[in-house]
Amino acid sequence: MLKKITLAYLLAIGCFAFQTSAQTSPASPEPAENQEKTSNVDEHAPVQIGFWFDVPGNTGRVRVTGFRFGFPFSGTSHVSGLDLSLFGSDCKGFNGAQLSIGFCNTSTSSHGLQASVGTCINKGQFDGAQVSLFNKAEISKGWQVGGANLSNNVNGGQVSLVNIVEQIKGFQAGIVNVVTRSMGPQIGLVNVAERSSFQLGLININEKSSMPFMILFNFSK
Repeated sequence: MLKKITLAYLLAIGCFAFQTSAQTSPASPEPAENQEKTSNVDEHAPVQIGFWFDVPGNTGRVRVTGFRFGFPFSGTSHVSGLDLSLFGSDCKGFNGAQLSIGFCNTSTSSHGLQASVGTCINKGQFDGAQVSLFNKAEISKGWQVGGANLSNNVNGGQVSLVNIVEQIKGFQAGIVNVVTRSMGPQIGLVNVAERSSFQLGLININEKSSMPFMILFNFSK
């Protein structure tokens, strides 16, 4: 009987010691994957100067909150403020203004003014105004003004020599206007649409109209 009591006592002490050592053992080191994610968090800077795309190297990873100048080209990180480049700007996205003589490109959604002499291209949703010889946006909520405008979806207006869009809720004004579906007027010399609520121009082609081809004006059923 005494042996059984002694054995039970020793087992209890062993279990307590094991539990205590488990609680006081040091925490396991953070996985390398999490450490890498932490190290890749974007840095921030109020001012940045770039010479080429991602040159210096920090222009590709440092988010700018303030002013960035590219001479002759700027980097590719995000800008909140003014992105001003001599010949070209290519950034992830911006909130504010992106200005250049040659071209302005963004790869994600952006907000504000995008203006250049050459081209303005946004690969995401653009809220604001694009002003250049050629403007392109996947989704435009605002204005496209220039020599030619191209978009998949517009909620606002297109004003240029040639306007092309899949769907627009707003209006088009130019020499040639082309749209699949327009919920608003088309005003130009030549207006072409699968369905347009109203067309005003010399030649008006509206497939869903009672008269698919008309001179001076047309409208859909």
